[in-house]
Amino acid sequence: MDSLFLISILIGVGCAGVTIAAIVLLVRRTDPEPVKTTDTDLCMIFEEDRLIDADDAIWPLLTDHAGSAEWSDVRLALLPFIPALPENITDLAAIRTDAGIELNVEQTGRRCRVTLSPSGDQNTDWFQARQNEITLTRLRPALIHAPEPIWSLSSDGDFIWGNDAFARYADAHGGPRAFADHISDLLSRSDVLRSRRLKLDAPDLGHTQKRWLEVTKKEIETGTLYFATGIDAVVRAEEAQRNFVQTLSKTFANLTTGLAIFDRDRRLALFNPALIDLSAVSVEFLSSRPALFEFFDKLREKQVMPEPKCYDDWRERMAKLVAAASDDRFRETWNLAGGQTLDVTGRPYPDGAIAFLFNDITAEVSLTRGFRTELETMQSLLDVLEDAVAVFNQQGVLTACNEAYKQMWKVDPDTCIADSTIVDATQEWKAAFHPSPVWPELRDFVISTSERASWDSELRSKDGREVICRVDPICFGSTLVRFCHAEKRRDETSETDRLHMVSLPA
Repeated sequence: MDSLFLISILIGVGCAGVTIAAIVLLVRRTDPEPVKTTDTDLCMIFEEDRLIDADDAIWPLLTDHAGSAEWSDVRLALLPFIPALPENITDLAAIRTDAGIELNVEQTGRRCRVTLSPSGDQNTDWFQARQNEITLTRLRPALIHAPEPIWSLSSDGDFIWGNDAFARYADAHGGPRAFADHISDLLSRSDVLRSRRLKLDAPDLGHTQKRWLEVTKKEIETGTLYFATGIDAVVRAEEAQRNFVQTLSKTFANLTTGLAIFDRDRRLALFNPALIDLSAVSVEFLSSRPALFEFFDKLREKQVMPEPKCYDDWRERMAKLVAAASDDRFRETWNLAGGQTLDVTGRPYPDGAIAFLFNDITAEVSLTRGFRTELETMQSLLDVLEDAVAVFNQQGVLTACNEAYKQMWKVDPDTCIADSTIVDATQEWKAAFHPSPVWPELRDFVISTSERASWDSELRSKDGREVICRVDPICFGSTLVRFCHAEKRRDETSETDRLHMVSLPA
């Protein structure tokens, strides 16, 4: 019984070994054939159009398709070496290569073995040498025809090579070697080492050629490479910007308006002399580029802005001020303790900057207050008169009237939106009096531009009272119209008649 059991185990092990061997043989048959070449041959194995194995020198050319390279990818990589490669791999055996490379194609079923061999006696690095030759062929025109100068010097400082753009510059400076030495001398200067900018003063360059260069040098094993870039446009733009800033600075210096510009970091970037005069802040403080809140704190300290009742509220208000200025919504009038009045405006500037303008409007405010006082005085004078008085300008618009006129005609021009004219007034007057030919004459008199004289007319109101209308021309073409009762006028006249000179007997 034990013998039978041992025999069955041995038979099972043997069958398993046979099965494993069969599987190994099957797997080995499906593997691609190994690439076997000589020292100078390069081989590739394709299954239909897909590359399944290749020499180590081929894969660096397929870095973008290393995982799934097709014949089309391999063809593009090898075209610089064999320009006659066909688009289909099935036509590969019929092509003729150049004298430098021999192409051998072996087709076995679905697989195709392609071998590249050098023609003639070449070393094992022939493929890398050909790559270097192709790369040099591609790069040489790019270097020679580059629009900017490129040249190289040896380790001893001798001129080796320069492109066409370098030759054009060198022609104006006594040749390539002289021009290369000139650039090296300029680069050794301390003021040029940092900026790497060179100014070429050569009359032979002409007005259309570059005169400013920015030079970069690179140390290599064989010497030094130099790369130059024409920066004429950059230099002209910088010069124009400097001139513009100087012009603005001169303009700002002559302004009577104080100007303070804060950059995006809210630090003082620009100010003019008028700001010093208006704020009484020292130049040293402003030149230290204070922050925005430090600037306003200094104004508060100098009493150049209204004293806040609560400092915390003032700080919050300043934050709102900055936000309002950023949106072009800030404008305030500061009435200072010394009687000075400032008009402060905030304006947004590009790149997040803010400008504050300080205008001294003390004289304007004083003039306005004086003018308002004169108007109030004149109005008080008119209101004292018992006669109804109205003043019309040369266009016939009512410009002033007293309280008696408002009560007599039940009008208030101050509350009316539309202007009251002489036409409107005469219509009301005509309705309150018996018919009279005076109204058209009065309208013509008010708007007349010829020489005028005072006159009056007696009117009778519809309630039976006698009224005298007095018309007097006044300054600037205006006309004063008065309404007074006839009885009062006669009383005033009789009082005047009682005063007369009496001659005494001798």
